[in-house]
Amino acid sequence: MRHILAALLLCPVAALAAAGDSPWTPDRAIVQYGEQTDTRAVTLGLNWDWSWSRPLGSGLLGGYHELSVGRWRADVPEGHENFTQAGYTPVLRWWSGGSPAGFFVEAGIGLNVVTPRFRTMTKRVGSNFTFGDHLGAGWRSAGGTELSLRFQHFSNGGVKDPNPAINFWQLRLGMPL
Repeated sequence: MRHILAALLLCPVAALAAAGDSPWTPDRAIVQYGEQTDTRAVTLGLNWDWSWSRPLGSGLLGGYHELSVGRWRADVPEGHENFTQAGYTPVLRWWSGGSPAGFFVEAGIGLNVVTPRFRTMTKRVGSNFTFGDHLGAGWRSAGGTELSLRFQHFSNGGVKDPNPAINFWQLRLGMPL
């Protein structure tokens, strides 16, 4: 199931990206590492910058779409278990100084699937479907490389009990394509 889910998410994206300069060509590839008390996560993803931006205060408001696939390794009563996370997140981003380079802050809320159903030594989530929201801050170079720190919260929004929070601090690197 995990491999099928990853293929369904990434294969169409790779095929569309190969089409060249089109709206389906991603702008950036990302890799991030995150931790919580008993879980570590590595995530790969693709970002598509929005085609619009607006001045806001002393900066510039814009955003991007993100597709991601992550691998989580959690401590469970039997030892360790691996989980696969796949998600889509629209993200609002504000750049200081009025250009899409330099310091930025961002926030996003997306939809995710985690399989098998997530659990740790102390948590058991009632659903495979979760919302993933995050707050982050970072730096984008003039060439488009990004480095950021994010706090991400996963929850099923109370759709099904139990609903413990899964919170990660994440270090993230984005490279232009």
